[in-house]
Amino acid sequence: MKKSNVFRKLLGMAAAVCMMALLLGMTTLAADKVETIAFGETKENYDQDAGIVHYYKFQVKQPGLISVTGVAATLAGIPRDLRVSLCDAKGKVLTTDYVNAMNSVVKSYAVNKGVYQFKVQAAEKFIISTGHKKYIEKSGSTQKKAVSMKKKKAITGVVGIGESAKKTDWYKIVLKKSARITLECDVVSSSNIYIEVIPSKKITSIRGKHTIALGNERGERGKVTFQTTTGKKLPTGTYYIKVHRNSRNASTNGIYRIKWTK
Repeated sequence: MKKSNVFRKLLGMAAAVCMMALLLGMTTLAADKVETIAFGETKENYDQDAGIVHYYKFQVKQPGLISVTGVAATLAGIPRDLRVSLCDAKGKVLTTDYVNAMNSVVKSYAVNKGVYQFKVQAAEKFIISTGHKKYIEKSGSTQKKAVSMKKKKAITGVVGIGESAKKTDWYKIVLKKSARITLECDVVSSSNIYIEVIPSKKITSIRGKHTIALGNERGERGKVTFQTTTGKKLPTGTYYIKVHRNSRNASTNGIYRIKWTK
């Protein structure tokens, strides 16, 4: 009788162990997968398990534009859009989009230096590919640290996704004699990026816009000449160029090019 009870207990323990193993096995099957991906590299996945979340980690050594494309397929082999999320190093989702390499649908994001990840989920089979184009930025972080611009020489910069929404880039133009200031601007961004002209000393008014609002994913160009409201040249002094995102929204990101043409 005692042996029978012991046997039942052993059977119960064995069943519990088997159940735990089964549960652990199921958890393992659905576990996240993390691997690295290099720019220009294509990764293929044939797990055939839409429950697995895939993370592709990469390092950005130079600020600029990163791009991603790919395509998903059902178990039957029917192609469909691939849902991709750009995440920071800790896995926080910064933005989510759909791409499709078969239809030439590519998404690009402006980023600063750092570690990022592409997250793919709910896809049985898929391929994913990435790219990167660097943009040199030498801006000041505050008005006092504004970097001088030289005439007829373009500067480039990055408004990176995931950075502080309050971040601004500062440049300055010093007029040693009265003149009009003409800026030629190119912007590629997810939403409007503002390029604002701020005189160091009080001027009655500047004709035209103090702020140039540009931005869309295909790129936009603007050219504005700043002068007094009476059409006269601007007085000597320092004029600051402030670049910032729309509505202080951290998801707004893009790259810009500004040239002081004359």
